[in-house]
Amino acid sequence: MSLKHFGTDGIRGQYGSAVLNDEIAYRAGKAAVRVARERLSASDPLIVVGRDTRVSGVALLKAFAAGVVGEGGTVLDLGVAPTPCVAFAARVSDAVLACSITASHNPACDNGIKFFEGSGVKPSEALEQALDDAVGDVSANGFDAGAEVSLEDGSSLRHRYQEAVIAAFPPKLLVGKRVAMDCANGAMSEIAPAVFRELGADLVVVADQPDGTNINAGVGSECPESLGALYSVGDYDYGFAFDGDGDRLVMFDERGEKIAGEALLASLAIDAKDRSELPGDTLVTTVQSNLGLDAALKGRGIKTERTDVGDKHIARLMLRDGYQLGGEESGHLVVGKFAVTGDGLVAAVAMADAVGRSGAGVSSLASVYAAFPQISKAFRIVEKTPLPECPKIAACIEKLDSEFGEDGRLLVRYSGTEPKIRLLVEARTDAAVKAAFDELLAAVEADLELV
Repeated sequence: MSLKHFGTDGIRGQYGSAVLNDEIAYRAGKAAVRVARERLSASDPLIVVGRDTRVSGVALLKAFAAGVVGEGGTVLDLGVAPTPCVAFAARVSDAVLACSITASHNPACDNGIKFFEGSGVKPSEALEQALDDAVGDVSANGFDAGAEVSLEDGSSLRHRYQEAVIAAFPPKLLVGKRVAMDCANGAMSEIAPAVFRELGADLVVVADQPDGTNINAGVGSECPESLGALYSVGDYDYGFAFDGDGDRLVMFDERGEKIAGEALLASLAIDAKDRSELPGDTLVTTVQSNLGLDAALKGRGIKTERTDVGDKHIARLMLRDGYQLGGEESGHLVVGKFAVTGDGLVAAVAMADAVGRSGAGVSSLASVYAAFPQISKAFRIVEKTPLPECPKIAACIEKLDSEFGEDGRLLVRYSGTEPKIRLLVEARTDAAVKAAFDELLAAVEADLELV
């Protein structure tokens, strides 16, 4: 793939820059309609659009919608909606594509355009390439930032998403539970508290007053000290922090300590297997996941399937092979009985449900997981010689893999965007990690020229 406008998850950059501005959004809207007609056989494409709480989201949504309408498509406007709500709305409507205008956990000065297929999954590589090409092919001629745009009201789908989350779990699941919540002044600011209160939680919420500029500003999943301040003056059974668009989750235990994302995955997988709701006894994760996750699950008869980094790859593998749970350390958790993308709200309620069934606190439930020691570093290089053509590296990898067996692993790869090689070594002890990393680095230095 050779993408010019799209990054790892749609178009993203500082608003007003050459990477992301109103004209780019307009062109993206036109491109979406053209691709929908040419590749999805949609003569009058319906496209669902939602946004997070950034002030720039209003202008970007209007510009994107103008592009869609100008090409003969129709926009179903959800208003402020979490990214997983946008994906849900695509699935339950007649939309052929969906778009979330968000920069996720980035600061308010950034924004982005994140696409979904009509099924609610993120676009395939082929569809993403087609969208990227089309953005480059169309022009912004005729774009008028001040013109009025006709939009269909899709706000009822936000309520439908909220009700669907509630219905997916036992009624009054959280009665008697005191919960701390940080909404990052983002797209979860209304929906997440409403869901938890409907399920009976005694809830204390911070960062639920978005003003367009305070999204992720010292709050949310990237800033655990925000919930830490709540815990310093009160007692809670657990706490949850979302990012700006609500597709990732960070959880805190009864002591106010942050729980590793892979500990959440292990807890959910064990709970699901105990209830015979883990098809194939398999959890889907990524190549970056720590071997401690595999070790935690192996004794419970649970396997891991690994894929490339990103919840889009996790979701695709889950859908392809019929798995029901996946995720990564970052907090992107895909609970397959409900979602086909990372959904922080569903993951939060699912964890609360698992904690309730366990009869123990969060810290006890999550203690099944312990990360293996790890060293991960990137080194700038002069040239990306194909790794199969690097004899010292290949021999070192083969040797260390043989010595480690199931007690360690290596990951050697080039950066996709920079002249760098990335090395990762994990093992059961710090000494084993350091020795193996030093050996691997020596092999790299023998085969490649480092800068």
